[in-house]
Amino acid sequence: MQVILPIAEYLCRHFGECGGCQAQDVPYPQQLLVKEQLLRGLLAPFWAGAVEVTPSPQIWHYRNKVDPSFAPKRYDAAPPPGFVRETVLGFKRSGRWFWPMDIETCLIGPEGLDRLLTAVRAWHRRLGVRAYDTKLHEGFLRTLLVREGKRTGERMVVLITTRGALDTEAFAETAQGAFPAASLQRGIFEGRAEVTAADELEVIQGTSYIREQLHIPDAGATRILQFQISPFSFFQTNTLATEHLYGHIRAWVRQVRPRALYDLYGGAGGIAFACSDLVERMWSVESVASATADGLVNARLNDIENVSFHTEKVESYLRECIEGNTWQPEAAVILDPSRAGLHPKALRRLIEVLPEYMLYVSCNPKILAQELSLLLDAYEITQAQGFDLFPHTRHVELVVGLRRR
Repeated sequence: MQVILPIAEYLCRHFGECGGCQAQDVPYPQQLLVKEQLLRGLLAPFWAGAVEVTPSPQIWHYRNKVDPSFAPKRYDAAPPPGFVRETVLGFKRSGRWFWPMDIETCLIGPEGLDRLLTAVRAWHRRLGVRAYDTKLHEGFLRTLLVREGKRTGERMVVLITTRGALDTEAFAETAQGAFPAASLQRGIFEGRAEVTAADELEVIQGTSYIREQLHIPDAGATRILQFQISPFSFFQTNTLATEHLYGHIRAWVRQVRPRALYDLYGGAGGIAFACSDLVERMWSVESVASATADGLVNARLNDIENVSFHTEKVESYLRECIEGNTWQPEAAVILDPSRAGLHPKALRRLIEVLPEYMLYVSCNPKILAQELSLLLDAYEITQAQGFDLFPHTRHVELVVGLRRR
């Protein structure tokens, strides 16, 4: 039975109401134990070995990106017709994705976020500027996107609105006074969906990006990579824990010693860059064009020339390799799909090309466990390791090594 030991002195004032965290009231070592037990249970039908979870080096203020949204306030009782709802700035309530709530602080978001939220809230109330209402399709304010370079200390603030006049000088004074940023931008989004996106971006102050580094451990040494991060760049949200994850991937590549690597679902190339010096050639496959663009920029920034970027769905790329007989049999495969897991066609085609070694990096271990039942006809598990990229939440990253039978 799980024993919950309250640690009230650390609890966020919004814990239990905000949907961002589920386990702040559980001591961190016990959180790791719960996640370890979860992973062992999921892998029990396939793997009898240990499944340890590598802890996050930082458990408070570990996120390098948050995107609190503006929304019309909801009330327990429906207000009368014509009532003008207040604007709230924050996240959604736990278990009630449709119910926005004001957030004054966030203990897993970038440090200093509370000051920015307070200042921006006072700014929009003073001006009488209201949130965009997705039902009525009226209003102005949409999202406050915040990013931070954990290694560099550089910050980014992006105010996303609908189209319309904005006193950028007044907003800059508000934001920079509370949360000094190297990049201050305004985004315009005219879509109706509740997503963090922009059709247009304008730099108000500073640059269009921030800089970040990854310090990846490597057998007593450190591989340092440089990154430019734009507002919608692909980048793991826990920088310091990601370094440990990428160090583990790098150690696996050293162990299996492939001549080449396929990085499938490669994002902006973070995994590819972590391992590129260990192989002759890499192919990074990603369906989102903006991620490929980020990858090309950061490849140049790190003088990496042996990674080829392909903007394509993985299942389509694999089909073309099979039909064109271009698959490289000496290459190993790294998989890092979204929470939905592998597309069924991608899974089927991977089994068809049958690489000798694969490393599956999963942010949804339940889906991975389902896919293993199909993969293990042709493969055996060589290792399983968890990484806690999301302290105080239910989420955990799982890495499974596979070798062809």
